[in-house]
Amino acid sequence: MFVITIGNGKGGVGKSTIACNLAVESAKSGIRTLLVDSDSQQSSMDFRAARGDNETLPQFQAISLVKNTIHKDVREFKDFSLIIIDAGGRDTAVFRSALLACDTLIIPVLPSQYDIWAANDTIGILNEAQAFKDINACFIMNQLIPNAHVSKEAIDALSQYNIPVLETRLHARVAYKQSISEGKGATEYDNGKAAGEITALWTEVKKWL
Repeated sequence: MFVITIGNGKGGVGKSTIACNLAVESAKSGIRTLLVDSDSQQSSMDFRAARGDNETLPQFQAISLVKNTIHKDVREFKDFSLIIIDAGGRDTAVFRSALLACDTLIIPVLPSQYDIWAANDTIGILNEAQAFKDINACFIMNQLIPNAHVSKEAIDALSQYNIPVLETRLHARVAYKQSISEGKGATEYDNGKAAGEITALWTEVKKWL
């Protein structure tokens, strides 16, 4: 069993979109996958409900687990090879438990100085969790504006944390919102640029499994 948490102490950075798309790609790869929604907004559960039991789509299981025992509870889900946790966007006991539960933490960051400053709080929580277990961590740049040049500046600013940044860059694209509303991953919705980004992200992530 491998556990990935998508988390950032700041809200609105696209955690649920990334978590849901990774769950879809994992299911498409034939991996027995569990998506855990630990965010009180329940966006990942809404996505799973929209996906329904469509037999044309690869399926994965999803549960809501909004309590501070996630790091203990995931040990009971032994039937799954990959667990993806969509963590809430605030520093709570639930958020800290979701970090402590994972083998790898993916931290989505938007390309703004405010978001980079906010990442400092998440890194502080991560450092505390690493006192109890080994947790790998990486940043992913999300919601970039196509053809803008701010991403390099943002990546340079993140270097202060000594945490790698994934090579894949996710841009602000309408296809992400449209696909999620239909209960589909970006690669199931069309063959556009969003699909290419998610394919690239999954290629990076599956190397950890």
